[in-house]
Amino acid sequence: MPDLDPETHQGAHQRAAAYLRELLLRPGRHRRKWEQFSERGRPGQVNQLAVAEVLAHYLWDNPRTAADIDVLPRQLKDTTSRALSGTLLSKATLQLFMEAFDLPDFEREQLLKLWEGTGTVRFLQGQGAMGPKLVSDVEAALGPRGHKSVVLHDHALIGADRQLARVRTMQVIEAIRSGVDRIPYIHDTAALTVQAGLGCIGISEPLGRIAEGVFATHLLLAKRLELGETLALEYWTVFRHDPDIALEPEYRRVVMRSVENVDIRVEFAPEAMPSSVWWAVWSGFEGGIADDEQVELDGQHSAHRFLRSAEKTVVGFHWDW
Repeated sequence: MPDLDPETHQGAHQRAAAYLRELLLRPGRHRRKWEQFSERGRPGQVNQLAVAEVLAHYLWDNPRTAADIDVLPRQLKDTTSRALSGTLLSKATLQLFMEAFDLPDFEREQLLKLWEGTGTVRFLQGQGAMGPKLVSDVEAALGPRGHKSVVLHDHALIGADRQLARVRTMQVIEAIRSGVDRIPYIHDTAALTVQAGLGCIGISEPLGRIAEGVFATHLLLAKRLELGETLALEYWTVFRHDPDIALEPEYRRVVMRSVENVDIRVEFAPEAMPSSVWWAVWSGFEGGIADDEQVELDGQHSAHRFLRSAEKTVVGFHWDW
């Protein structure tokens, strides 16, 4: 990994700290782990002393040095505060958090790449939510597109907390002009990080707000495409959860132009099985459901639908608990 200048280094650590706070605030076992030591808490805030208690308990059983055997939670409060604020988040401290809270491999990978400042993971920030009426503004800001999608597969995971946790997207694009070396990635405030994989060498710095509530960055392609050339891509989007905002039980794919071979799969954690699931088509971006049909989950707790093509539409699944 290339050396980062101090300002970039600090920014990377702050983004990792922000993602770590999100993981600890997300409803589920990580949050329950520190909440058991919290007598009272504030909505949307991590109780740092309670987190220090978790770290202390872990060190008692897994000491790194002799001093860890009887370390007190209050002795770790400053370390916890500096880590969660991003003021001072060493790699050793980050590893301690990941071990103490038994974070899954995917989350560890995201945290480490954010901490390292790698270009393949970008922490996304923005205010507001994407409004359907802004589509024309988005198109005007991005200009003429350089590619079309010939295959698009979304695999959305609904976590044990009944929230959309992440989406793995696999896409095959075809250049419709020469010299295409990036494609836009559009998101709203629900998106927390995007991680580039197959076919991508990184992610550009955020373009910022391109319209009210709409934000964008670019996926940087592994090769420069000439007219008619194709490239397979893979990337992951992780979502934030605001406890004060009740999300609709649905997953939508917005098709602003046209897409071929669309495959949408929504998988539910065994602890969050819905009572009913429907495949649906919405009346444009702002309208309600125009048509839906009930579907059954498969043996992997998933709802799935394949479309040969889709154009200027909103499709996906919604469900009841």
